[in-house]
This record gives sequence, structure tokens and C-alpha cells, in this order.
Amino acid sequence: MVPIAHHNHFYATEVRQEQPKEFFRFLAQEASPQLGSGEPTVLDIGCAGGDFLNYLRTLFPNIRPTAMDVSPELISKASTLLSDCDFVVGDIYRGTGLPERQYDVVFMSGVNYLFDDYEAWLRNIISLTRGSAYIFGVFNPEDLDVRATVQRAGDQTSSMPFNLISQKSINVFLDSLGVRHHFKNWNLPIANPRSHDDPIRSWTIETSTGSFLVVNGMQIVHTFAVLAIDTIKSE
Repeated sequence: MVPIAHHNHFYATEVRQEQPKEFFRFLAQEASPQLGSGEPTVLDIGCAGGDFLNYLRTLFPNIRPTAMDVSPELISKASTLLSDCDFVVGDIYRGTGLPERQYDVVFMSGVNYLFDDYEAWLRNIISLTRGSAYIFGVFNPEDLDVRATVQRAGDQTSSMPFNLISQKSINVFLDSLGVRHHFKNWNLPIANPRSHDDPIRSWTIETSTGSFLVVNGMQIVHTFAVLAIDTIKSE
């Protein structure tokens, strides 16, 4: 039985270059005004194997990328895929090992559900951003913050968090800092079959209207959105 805390290690062997994730396309479109001119510096937090930055490079070859992940193993894999790129082993939640500079565009995707305290990582992202930041993940559109711990049946030695923080809580916090921001909801446009070997990995259920609900073995519906942050303070 693979410890559930090691769930995300599949990124160390997964190859995605030939089939970019659908949300890669969505994020690239959202950030295209910032990525398409000049030579913007770009930081990808939680870069995993480097697939997102590799995809961005195919669309915006002039970007100057930095790949950051808490896992040295994943940074090692990203270094084999990405050329002319800086690499950082850092923890956006604890604020350790962070780059000592700011970036024109900052991304973080599929990571925020791991954090129960949203103020810490948001402050750290803002400190690294001199332009815009795009945080893609699961956020609760209802005014409830959900914090859960997941274990495999029969294994009491390993667990992982799954937090569904509300858009409202994040709005209230960023408003208190005077930071301009907005949420844009996103729905997966294609079917994603279930991997029965790993109930943590998500799959889709087609609705009567032809749209897709994304769930996993926790039976929690995944409601995706991008949180776009403009570090220029509002008036």
C-alpha cells in the first residue's frame, strides 16, 4: 500500500508533453496579455515535472521561467525537461527557500487544497509578485471553509489534507490588504476516466446537460476557479 502522503509522487514519472492539461490552456489564455509582450519573468509554484512551463514556452518563447517545488525529486525531473530555466526548492506555505526577487507573472496550480491556512501562502505569493498572479485550484463557491484529512482504509500511519476554502474568505482577506483580485470559475470541458488504481485521482461524471462534475474517492465535488491577483493596491 502506497502511503497516501506520497500520492503526488506520480508526477515524477508521468509524461504530459504530448497531452497538455486542459487547465494549462485556460491559464495561458487568461495570462496572455502579460505573457505575450516583452520578456516577462515567470514563476511556477508547485511546478511538479515542469510540464506547465514547458507548455507556456511553446506559446510564449520569450518568457524567462523559474520552476519552484517543495520536492527536490520533482525539481530534478523538471530540470531534465526545461532548458534555460532557473530552479528553486522552496515551500510557499512556510515561506522557506523562496526566491529573493519578484516576478512579472506568478502561477500556482493544483496546490492550494493542501493548505489549511490561506493567509500564509497568499502573503508569500504577493511578496513574490510585481505584476500578476494566477492561482488555479479548488475553491468553495459557497460561504463555507472545509478542512478535511484523508487516510486510506486500514492505514492509520499516513494521511493528507484536502481543504476547500471558500472564495468569500479569500475575498475578505485580500480586500483587507487592499489587493485587487477576482475569481473566474472554470469547468473541465472533457471527460476524464476513472483510474481505479488510485481513488485519490479525480474523474468525471457526465450530467444530464452534457457538462462534467469532477470528483474523486473522497466524494467531494471539485469546483475549480482561478484566483487572479493584481498586486497594485486598490484606491
